[in-house]
Amino acid sequence: MKSLLPWFCLVATASSQLVNAADGLEAYRQGNYTLAAKTLPGLASTDPVANYYLGLMRLYGYGELRNDTLALRYFMESANKGFLPAQRLLANYSLNKADPEEAFKWFKKAAEANDTAANMYCAAAYLYGYGVKKNPEAAKHYYITAAKNGNAIAQYTLAEHFLESRQAQNKKMGVIWLTKAAAQGNFNAQIKLAELYVNGQGVTKDLAKAKSFVEKSAQENYPPAMFIYGEIARKEGDSAKAKEWLTKAAEKQNIKAQTTLAELYLDKKSPLYDEKLGFNWTLKAAQNGSKEAQKAVAKLYKDGKGITANLELANYWEQEAKKKIKEKPASLAANIAVAKWLSEDKSESFGKEYQLSGIYTAWKNPAALKENNYNPAPHVDKITRQDLYKPQFVMVEPADISISDYFDVIAPTLTSVANNTSWAYPRYPYSKGIESILRDQYLVLKHEPDSFVKLSTTYPISNEIKPFDYLEEKLAGWQNKANLQSVLNQLYSQAILGDPGAQYELGQLYQYGIGVAKNIPQAITYFQLAALQQDLRAEYNLGLLYLEGKTEPVNYQKGVQWITDAAFKGNPNAQYVLANIYEQGLVASDGTLVVKPDHEQTLALLSIASSNSFGPAQYQLASFLSKDSNNALSKNAKQARVTLIKNLYQGAVNAGVIEAQLPLAFYNAMDANPVKQKEAFNVAKNEAQKGNSTAAILLGLMYERGIAVAADPVEAMYWYEQTSNNPAHDFILGTYYSNGKGLSKNVAKAKELLQQSAQAGFSYANFNLAILQHQLKEDFLPELDKARQLGNSKAGILLADYYMLMANNPDNMKQAKEIYQDFANKGDKEAELKLAFLYDKGLGGEENKEQAFYWYQLAAEQDQPVAQYLLGQFYQLGRVDKLPNYDLAKKWYREAQDSYTPAAVALGFIYETVDNDYQNAFNSYSFAANKQDKIAQYNLALIYEMGKAINVDYSKAQELYTRAAEQGYAKAMNQLAGIYLRGDLGKRDEQQALSWYKKAAQADDSSALYELGLLSETGVSTKLSFQEAINFYQQAANLGNAKAKLALARMYQHGLGVNKDPQHAASIYKELANNNNAYAQYQLALLYLDGSLGERQPEQGKELLKLASDNGSWQARKMVHWMGALKEQRFSYIEPINLNQVPVFAGQTADLMYMDAINEWNRGDEASSRMILNQLIKQFPHYMPAKRVYEQLNQQASENNFLGQPIVRSEADGSDLI
Repeated sequence: MKSLLPWFCLVATASSQLVNAADGLEAYRQGNYTLAAKTLPGLASTDPVANYYLGLMRLYGYGELRNDTLALRYFMESANKGFLPAQRLLANYSLNKADPEEAFKWFKKAAEANDTAANMYCAAAYLYGYGVKKNPEAAKHYYITAAKNGNAIAQYTLAEHFLESRQAQNKKMGVIWLTKAAAQGNFNAQIKLAELYVNGQGVTKDLAKAKSFVEKSAQENYPPAMFIYGEIARKEGDSAKAKEWLTKAAEKQNIKAQTTLAELYLDKKSPLYDEKLGFNWTLKAAQNGSKEAQKAVAKLYKDGKGITANLELANYWEQEAKKKIKEKPASLAANIAVAKWLSEDKSESFGKEYQLSGIYTAWKNPAALKENNYNPAPHVDKITRQDLYKPQFVMVEPADISISDYFDVIAPTLTSVANNTSWAYPRYPYSKGIESILRDQYLVLKHEPDSFVKLSTTYPISNEIKPFDYLEEKLAGWQNKANLQSVLNQLYSQAILGDPGAQYELGQLYQYGIGVAKNIPQAITYFQLAALQQDLRAEYNLGLLYLEGKTEPVNYQKGVQWITDAAFKGNPNAQYVLANIYEQGLVASDGTLVVKPDHEQTLALLSIASSNSFGPAQYQLASFLSKDSNNALSKNAKQARVTLIKNLYQGAVNAGVIEAQLPLAFYNAMDANPVKQKEAFNVAKNEAQKGNSTAAILLGLMYERGIAVAADPVEAMYWYEQTSNNPAHDFILGTYYSNGKGLSKNVAKAKELLQQSAQAGFSYANFNLAILQHQLKEDFLPELDKARQLGNSKAGILLADYYMLMANNPDNMKQAKEIYQDFANKGDKEAELKLAFLYDKGLGGEENKEQAFYWYQLAAEQDQPVAQYLLGQFYQLGRVDKLPNYDLAKKWYREAQDSYTPAAVALGFIYETVDNDYQNAFNSYSFAANKQDKIAQYNLALIYEMGKAINVDYSKAQELYTRAAEQGYAKAMNQLAGIYLRGDLGKRDEQQALSWYKKAAQADDSSALYELGLLSETGVSTKLSFQEAINFYQQAANLGNAKAKLALARMYQHGLGVNKDPQHAASIYKELANNNNAYAQYQLALLYLDGSLGERQPEQGKELLKLASDNGSWQARKMVHWMGALKEQRFSYIEPINLNQVPVFAGQTADLMYMDAINEWNRGDEASSRMILNQLIKQFPHYMPAKRVYEQLNQQASENNFLGQPIVRSEADGSDLI
């Protein structure tokens, strides 16, 4: 195929268009068609995707002037290079242009790329001989491929092929493929399978399974399915149901149902026996062409069965039955047969997969279909560095901070076992027998156990003197003593036999002097006997006796050994005691260090005891963990820590540790379970009412946030004020004093309280203090950095964002990146997003798309909406696997759209520009437009204005353009101006149009600048000024507007507002010709041919004429034909002339007609321009601007008649065509 570039442009192209050529693909995919138009041609010679995109730009008029001829040429180049979408487009294009041979050619190429729809088409084309010679064997290859790809029609067709075989193995394969097709809802496959199972052909007979295949389609009134359903009922002996379904099918002219129903009615053994009905259904089947039914009805007439005997009619039906089956009616047209096969006999037209879409069929505004015109393109939002790295100096609200963060800062101030040096050894209870006796004897044992930290509390002994009672004194406790003796006797006998449990219990009795004299050595003896048999209770108690110094001599080391042994054997009491020994260390009474403090060992032993559900250990471990700094932890680790602490406190509460209730309430308050929240509220309220300031803080937080209670800021503030000074109290009140929320604004007090909280290590206090300092114009960076160092990601992000503002300082950029990296490593999604963007754009270092993708993905998986949007964009632009993945792009855009409306716009953009799915695009744009996204409003307005799959609605378009324009969107301003200028809603409003064009031009909108040039040149709505026109045209041309460039070239060519300068005009035409602008190529050819640039250059002129003709210029085509005729010494030739209809200008002013004429000329439609000017001169003969241009056109036509060809006049209006 010939190059699209003329000879004089090749060098310039090679040097300019290869610059950033690869960016052209991304530019197109994200809707930057201006950049795509500049860069894609540099890839066109090698990259089929670039060819395809250029074709789409020419087809839609996005970034390039619309030109169907060039569009098809680009598609052809792309398809010939193997690009599947281009092949499919050309295949559908040829099919819809009724060129089946060309369509088959492209479908075949697409099928080679394993395109299922193309394989199906090729199979159908071979089966029915459409566009190719009929060849069922060749068809088989294509429908086998399609079947493997999951196409149900192909699977059914393949199944039929196998079932026709005589080999059992092939029949089995047929059933397999039928099953696959049936599973996808293929009616034919379902019917066939049901028949096989009904009759037991190739499968085991199974009526239930047969029924399952046809039940749904029978309910949907599909006659073959209803017939099978009736047959199943008949075989099951259900005559009523058989009659119901067979009748339904028969009434829909199903011959099998009619004949079967007739047989049932004529069978004397059938419950349905009815000769008259049997005759009627036989007759209907005969009338529908059934030979068997015709024979049967003849016999019925002869025998007078179900009807009065009639030999004449009997003879008639006998003759009908003997007739040879007439030749089948003429076969269906091949295209209809193919369409029916592809649709499973549901349609005689080709389905959506084989139809042209988009601008070819869906656009309803004729103006959008004009050639050599730009169409406004949909756009997507762009995220800039300024958008993303915008420091937000806003205080964090107390209600926005996690309740667990408050507890973390309060926890170190709480009294607990974790920092209590006086703690009690846990004790094992007595044996059940002893305990029951003592319970009766000592009332105190009937009470609930107190807090474990108070177990060592002694109770005062009453000194009250009671009257002496001799009898009571002698008999007191005789029952208990008798019972104790009984228990002791039993324990002794068991202990002697070696029972470790009895030995342990005896040790307890001697240890405490219950029922026996207190005797520590004897207790040790029994405990040792039990310990030898691995009784861990005994080991533990032995350890306690030594540790409490109750042995002679005192031996703390031995106590530690016994406790350690019991602990490592799994005794939770020992583990807990040993943990506390390691926490505080153990020093003998003489000052000797027995155990060195070791906090790590403490935590390890508490963890082991906690895993054994030992409540005190769980509480103590939770207390330790809540006080430990979590600054260095990742987000996931912090969350895991919160969960662990909550579970530990819950375990402690379950074990009866009442001190754990309030800490647990802090965590339950954050639980999603309302029951847990209510529990937390009750605990907080009860404790707060008792004067617990920590509980008061929690209660205030719950009232403020409306957790388990209606939100009540006043009540919340009351409880905040009831608390004593602690970091949480100081932070909350300090913040509210600073902004005057619920309290009188008092900056000094706010600063004092925030400083107190900050000094206690609450990072949010440092953060808010920094914000306050920023508001007071004080140095805030040190305080903000302190918050960052304490692990506050909000502070870190703000600090890094602040550094990013100072782009001219490399050190600050480096610091920002390090901060983002630090918090990203900890799992902060905002840091991950901002770090990813740095890598994405190469800010502060080299661009690294792989790293960008990695961090975007991590943030997106944490539901960061901007990251989800940018990750979707990565997939859309093909940055992940080199090619776009629109499915994943849409997935991430859907995830983000609720929180980030640009994602909905991007989703709509893919639906519109990739899928040609205007309904879903409309829905996505509407969603974002309703949330005031200006680009969504603009894109939605374009759908209304262009009539993309809906009726054109200028009213709604104007409303949406206005909303977007009022938000400063220049493209919407330009479109709104056009509606006012054209008077699309009835009355034209030139001043409104001028106003909006000027606003859009101030934002460098090239279309608006062109329109201002046009208005200035023609004097519409403003003073006529060629100088102003040239100024505006030049600005638009600098932005790549081809119509503005044509206007400039024309003005230099004819000396309008400037000195006539053919050389300068030619340079502009060359630039446009380089981009295949047919009118520019035609004008440049004339300049070469007539010598306006010096000597005539006929060869170059002819080459350009040929290019212009190939690119769609009818003037160039006509001149090429004339030149060919002259060369062959022919002095006439006939060619049909396609004339545009003369526009209707009833009531239109001269200046507006003149503007329309110039606009047509600027887009290269000289014919329309001449017709308008001719009409204008007739209506307004004294309108000088039009008269002058009209004379210039005629002069040009005369000057260009260097070949001696006659001037051809339009019969429509008398204007010159050449």
